[in-house]
Amino acid sequence: MIDTLVKLRDYVPVFQTILWIFLVVVLLLIYRVRIGAFFELVVKRVKGGSGFKAGPLEIGPELRSLEYAERTAEIQEVGTGHQDREDVRTDIYKRNKGLFLTHIISPSEDPNQKYDIFIYLIRHKSENFADIDRAEFFFGHMWGNRVFSEKEKNGIIGVATSAYAPFLCTCTVVFEDETIVELHRYIDFEAEAYLRVQARNP
Repeated sequence: MIDTLVKLRDYVPVFQTILWIFLVVVLLLIYRVRIGAFFELVVKRVKGGSGFKAGPLEIGPELRSLEYAERTAEIQEVGTGHQDREDVRTDIYKRNKGLFLTHIISPSEDPNQKYDIFIYLIRHKSENFADIDRAEFFFGHMWGNRVFSEKEKNGIIGVATSAYAPFLCTCTVVFEDETIVELHRYIDFEAEAYLRVQARNP
């Protein structure tokens, strides 16, 4: 009897893990209607400066220490530099003609790459690209220093690619009147933790 108990002792962690999994499943079944409230609580904790960890997804002390930028309709008077900063923002909108680059990543279907990437133009408060002739995307030597010239297709101007590491994308937007806007965006993989969680919990 004692020998049997000694042997079973090695399996105690396994039994504990199974018990925890069973308990979590039961709780999810009972309180599934409250899951939304749980996620709201997580958001409040993050905004309040608390940490959060669930499996591989973690908002650690680095992000937790960031100051929260509260939205307000009240204009703050912060000295002579305040209007200068607003003028800079306004000038960027005008200089870019409201255009910016954005990107989306998803796990790659190519086993030699990490993510499939979709890079495209967006326009501030508009979806009209009628004044644009083409956009020339450039990713560097890993793409043979080629320029990918794209016109509007199905309401979007962009290009799809795949990569195993982040990189810098530059884009020359050529307008119908032959004026040019230069844009750039660092194609990061910062959404990787979220994608890993989604892959494990489809």
